[in-house]
Amino acid sequence: MINDFTIEGEDFARAAFNALAFTPAHSVIPAAMLHLGAAEGYFLATDTYAIGRPSLGPIHGLEATVDLELTRADLAELDKVGRACKGELKVTILADGGLIAAGVQLNVQAVIPERASALGYDKGVWKLCTDMLEKLDREQPDIPELLALDPGLLSRFGKIKTPKGTSPMLDMRITGHDEPILVKCGPQFTGALMPVDRDVAARSTARGGDFLW
Repeated sequence: MINDFTIEGEDFARAAFNALAFTPAHSVIPAAMLHLGAAEGYFLATDTYAIGRPSLGPIHGLEATVDLELTRADLAELDKVGRACKGELKVTILADGGLIAAGVQLNVQAVIPERASALGYDKGVWKLCTDMLEKLDREQPDIPELLALDPGLLSRFGKIKTPKGTSPMLDMRITGHDEPILVKCGPQFTGALMPVDRDVAARSTARGGDFLW
């Protein structure tokens, strides 16, 4: 064992649930990332059309920064255990790259094995997502006259759970009709949404060249 820390189970469960909403079944990215560091811990999930990054805040007590890959089933299990522990959750990072999440007060736990070697996809996607979110967070808004969105992608943001007493409203930064949109929801969730390519969509016979306007 190389690292462990404690966190409120409800906070951990909410973040895992929110990451699961951005890890759809049959996605080209078959995993989400759990990043744990002294400055901040967060989940990061994407299918290349939308990005979700629910924050855990600073992680105290870690000896080193850790990145773990999690499947949809792993996220669901962490959500379940975080809610069931009824208090603090102790998360232990194993030397082989897995983790154990166990209730401090109640005897509930989830054992997540190391996944990286079994999941085949381009791991560079996590840096791309992180870089994109940081870039979008720096840009100034320039709202376009027309913007096309996939309502199915937008609906994922409606599933986000926020801490009790905080607003579930979305705040969006739009920088162009064909640029990713920065989305924030509550104090702990940052994400991005890819707009529909209007030129491609306009070629649809059903939609027509005027894009319904």
